[in-house]
Amino acid sequence: MPRALVLLIVAVWLVLIACFVELSPFQSPWPRQRQHIDGAEFAAFSGAQTDGSALAVPAADADGGALLVRSVDITDAADWPVLRYRFAALAPTLELAFVYRRADSPRDVRTIPLTRARGSVGSVDLSREQEWRGAISEIGFAVYPVTQSVPAARAFHPFRLESAELWSPSWAGRLAAVATEWSGRRSWSLMSISALGPDSGAVRTRSPVLLLALGLGLTAVLLLQFAPQQPRRNLKILAVAAAVAWLLLDLRWSLNLADRHAATRLAYAGLDWPERQRQLPDADLLDAAERVRATLREAGADPDRVRLLVDAESDFVRARLIYHLAPTRTGPVNLVGWGGANFLSEPVYVATYAQEAPRYDAEQGLLQIDSELSLPAQALLDAPPLHLYRLGHEAAP
Repeated sequence: MPRALVLLIVAVWLVLIACFVELSPFQSPWPRQRQHIDGAEFAAFSGAQTDGSALAVPAADADGGALLVRSVDITDAADWPVLRYRFAALAPTLELAFVYRRADSPRDVRTIPLTRARGSVGSVDLSREQEWRGAISEIGFAVYPVTQSVPAARAFHPFRLESAELWSPSWAGRLAAVATEWSGRRSWSLMSISALGPDSGAVRTRSPVLLLALGLGLTAVLLLQFAPQQPRRNLKILAVAAAVAWLLLDLRWSLNLADRHAATRLAYAGLDWPERQRQLPDADLLDAAERVRATLREAGADPDRVRLLVDAESDFVRARLIYHLAPTRTGPVNLVGWGGANFLSEPVYVATYAQEAPRYDAEQGLLQIDSELSLPAQALLDAPPLHLYRLGHEAAP
């Protein structure tokens, strides 16, 4: 292959990478200013102690996580767009967020989800965040259990905040931020399929899958254009390049899967099945489902045969409560929004969780759905935030 063609292909890949990373030609290659902060300079609300230049957090606070903060005097956030953070022994069952206050609204705490780096050091380009502007008076980190997939009681493990750095704009900072996003550790998401694309966290960079696909396509065009007389060699080059690209993506996917399995093992290893069931992130919903089934039995009903409608404070809570009630004949309902007038087609039961409405009038035996609709009902369970009613004229006292 001609040396000029090799140099052209390399140049095309470099330009393509620069475009995907979004490097600015007006920035310096290296940060001209750096602001280093040792971990020991941060303060925790509870359970932390200094360990040399680091801050060791051996125990969780009342919320099951940790909040580490420090006052700063940043006159213009745009001068410091890159944040570098170094943690040690941060468990895969924990998530990480950057928190800060702006001087123009000191009562408001703003948060930015951070990607857990493959190594100990991670980077994020804060210039992509709309709220990172003006004068900054306080920065910090919030560490908390992975949402909706790790039991809070077993999520926390001791860790250390070693340091944080703020950098001025540079190619090095942008490249470091993109490298963190492309190679960072990902937690289990609520998606049914987790593949090559970003299935969790904020999308801050363009897809490496698209980068590799475009790079291979442009390489093929250059080979066919400038070396058409050697089709076999071109085919071999493209085959090898495609195989390498596929292996890189497969390695990335495999590492993410290993990270997720590590979090699962850390949360559930050593527990038998009943104990694992009790350690669910939504164990409170499991308890509520068991109470509903027990109450139906006490009322002389078969939990697996009755028609039970379920309403809750959110779609997720509603769906999870229905899941835990299986194999009861359940169905979701929005009591205030729709469906209330059709309840009387057959005797039905209604379970609500963490809902302000409906309200039950015990004297009249009415379930007040809204200002215009009330239904005859009997309260079977009143254990806030859980309520269970039997609807129908025959249910009213």
